[in-house]
Amino acid sequence: MNLLRFVRNSGIFRLVALCAVLSATARLQAADVSSRLAEILVPSNKTKFAGKVVALRTGEVLFEHDATTPMIPASNQKLVVLAAAIDQLGGDYQYTTVLAIRDHDLVVIGSGDPVFGDERLAERDGVAITRVFETWAARLKELGIEQIPGDVIIDDSIFDRAFVHDSWPKNQYQKWYEAPIGGLNFNANCVTATVRPTKAGQPARIGLIPPNKYVGITNETSSSDQSSVIVLRPRQSDDLILRGKVNAYGELAPVTVRDPGLFFGAALKEHLVGAGIPVGGSVKRETVRIKQSLLPTDVHIIAVHRQGLPDVLMRAGRDSLGMVAEGLFKTLGVKHAGQGTWSSAASALNAYFRKLDIPAKQVAVDDGSGLSRENRLSPAASVHILQHMYSDPAKFNLLSGSLAVSGADVGTLRKRMRSGSVKGRVFGKTGTIAGVRTLAGYINTESGDWLAFAFFYNNVTGKSPKPMMDDACRYLVEWRDPSQPVMQTANNGEPSGD
Repeated sequence: MNLLRFVRNSGIFRLVALCAVLSATARLQAADVSSRLAEILVPSNKTKFAGKVVALRTGEVLFEHDATTPMIPASNQKLVVLAAAIDQLGGDYQYTTVLAIRDHDLVVIGSGDPVFGDERLAERDGVAITRVFETWAARLKELGIEQIPGDVIIDDSIFDRAFVHDSWPKNQYQKWYEAPIGGLNFNANCVTATVRPTKAGQPARIGLIPPNKYVGITNETSSSDQSSVIVLRPRQSDDLILRGKVNAYGELAPVTVRDPGLFFGAALKEHLVGAGIPVGGSVKRETVRIKQSLLPTDVHIIAVHRQGLPDVLMRAGRDSLGMVAEGLFKTLGVKHAGQGTWSSAASALNAYFRKLDIPAKQVAVDDGSGLSRENRLSPAASVHILQHMYSDPAKFNLLSGSLAVSGADVGTLRKRMRSGSVKGRVFGKTGTIAGVRTLAGYINTESGDWLAFAFFYNNVTGKSPKPMMDDACRYLVEWRDPSQPVMQTANNGEPSGD
């Protein structure tokens, strides 16, 4: 028997033939996937689109369209910041907020914790947003400190005092999504006014959540049998102006504060006074620390509040809270250059791009939240970062667990892809500013594979492309690598069956 006959009569020939068939089938399916996604995603009008999809286990590119084109990412800038924070800070990173005594003063030293007193986290944990203040008041009493004769000193010098970015929309400064970021933050740096009617024709009673004397009130309301109230904050003012008629108790839309550190100090002072610890002085800003982790010898630490990274990532990713993303962004700046500034943060993110060999022409960094229209990010760069994170199971779990989930009860994808097999299988970051719609993240397919994807639309005209992106995700959930055996998975991404 010659060698050719032996090979043909053996299993080797059949195995080689089978591999060739599978390879050809895979190429055909990849071509079909690319063609189908193009039909779903590529707009027929003047809207600009770029996108990419990669099978993470094999690295196979399933789809790409103008993938290296730098696009305005909107809030998908946050996805990059999340990945960089996990990579550069580490999953065990903690923010620390220090409470100390110096002579007659109470001193608070911040590290930039953006979720201190966060309303959503407090609600989840069943506590008040002032829980840490309550703990501090109890600690003071435990030490026999019944009053603060001096001032409440805040040290927020870990970040610069450019609390808002120059590129942000000038007419949206009081909206929650344009909240400032500082070295000390509280309640997402927003205050909520409450209204309650009194006698007919008389001004309504106004309250603040959280209570504080940093924010002033100009009350132009009246108690009435009707209700229609607006709240305004002049751009260069710390006062709220309330106008309208009030017939029942209500909480108005949250409004940003101008100075996060002074707001923090005022809320702390008010809480201490309410807890029976009077404060003789005022709230003052001072750089107390000598270096990032070194304090003068006359500053005596009495309490430290620590905040882990996972909740911070979740609020920036799943809930797309801009000031939290900016906190992470400036924290990267601290890691990179010793202080968190817009410039040092951008340098840190650009250094991360270089580490991943992402071409500089595919990215441009202006802020961390994506509110700036000067950011640029290509789908190829976004997918490359997602691939990099997937290669490390711990980093992948932390990142994917920080993203919104299709059809979940919370997060920015809670109203999208709520039924069928796609529910619970898309782990994504949304992005929306004027003329921009984006979605990027991971897809866990029915067959157990993981895909990384990025769909970016700019100059959006006509109908929103959100349904197109959702349809593409529905299609991709059903994708199966033809070289692999069929294995169904449950919606939590875990294999089901035997």
